[in-house]
Amino acid sequence: MANRKGSIWTYKKVDGRWRYCKPLVGRNNKIKPEPGVAYYVRWRDGAKTIWRKCSSAADAENACKRQEAYLNAVAHGLTLSQTEHRDQPVLMSEALPLYLEEYRLSHRPESFTLMSQTLHEFNNWCRKNIVSKITRVDLLRYRAWLIDKKRKPRTAANKMLRVNQFIRSVLKIDAGKGLVTVKDAKFVELEPTVYNDDELDAFFRVCTPFQFAVFKCYLMAGLRKQELESLEWTDVDYKAGTVTVSPKDGFTPKDWEQRTVEVPDELLKILKDMPRRGKLVFANSSGNRYTHSWDDAIKIGEKAKVKDCHPHRFRATFATRTLQHGVDLKTVQKLLGHKNLESTMRYLAKAESPKVREKVNAVWA
Repeated sequence: MANRKGSIWTYKKVDGRWRYCKPLVGRNNKIKPEPGVAYYVRWRDGAKTIWRKCSSAADAENACKRQEAYLNAVAHGLTLSQTEHRDQPVLMSEALPLYLEEYRLSHRPESFTLMSQTLHEFNNWCRKNIVSKITRVDLLRYRAWLIDKKRKPRTAANKMLRVNQFIRSVLKIDAGKGLVTVKDAKFVELEPTVYNDDELDAFFRVCTPFQFAVFKCYLMAGLRKQELESLEWTDVDYKAGTVTVSPKDGFTPKDWEQRTVEVPDELLKILKDMPRRGKLVFANSSGNRYTHSWDDAIKIGEKAKVKDCHPHRFRATFATRTLQHGVDLKTVQKLLGHKNLESTMRYLAKAESPKVREKVNAVWA
């Protein structure tokens, strides 16, 4: 039986999340306009569900009536089917919310946040509403604009590739045939920066007891920021001497892999002496997730007169020192939670630098 019905939906925030909902209807059976929501008409074209964005509640009602009239005409053989009509241009205003909703349901929350921020930023910068009108030059200029805004080359390259991924998806372009490729995103890979002993001593000397525990955990467990923020007391095994990065409500480990990290006795003692404020190891005074380690690192660094302080530098120091003390590359890869060995090998040159210097001095002695 042919599809003859259309329906109207709103896209709005419910309990902090964007959802498709049925519209509110008044006593006169008219849709009640709601501030801050988007209106869509939905219908079926064979096995395919079609969504079309409307400008208002009244526009959605009129559009739904027109679409139902058209579907009835198709069912009676009075016009060509929807699939035989010329292709309609894909509009950014329509494609973006649908793509992001699907992305949210199929990716980690952190990945969705990055994709959403990037696409909205690009949309505001580019201002082209027809997706097919976006060009390769637009993407390359977007990357250049980000670098001009003092974004790191790695960040600019990743943002450009996210936009390319969106365009490929909504225009149904095969992988490898987008506007830009990985080669267009090449940048000079800087060596990781690490702390020396004097910098670490100066940094920890001005920490509060809580900050001391936070940054010792970064240093001795090599955790990422969100991994540390999501660490619970059940993840700490004092007998085995390990902490475990495991999935939680609102947190999924990078690359979807749980891992266990062996940590020194010094860190276990620091954690054992910490006051407990709930299930989270590093909770704020209200017992909620502590999320200010990046800002705190900067402030502590300024007070200690240590430059370029941030949580990831502690992770780089963990990787470098572990390699310097003879732990093999594959084991360090596992401890860091890297998907490929190349990511771990970035720290190898820094780890072997003292040995290379000894050999250079020996040559010219």
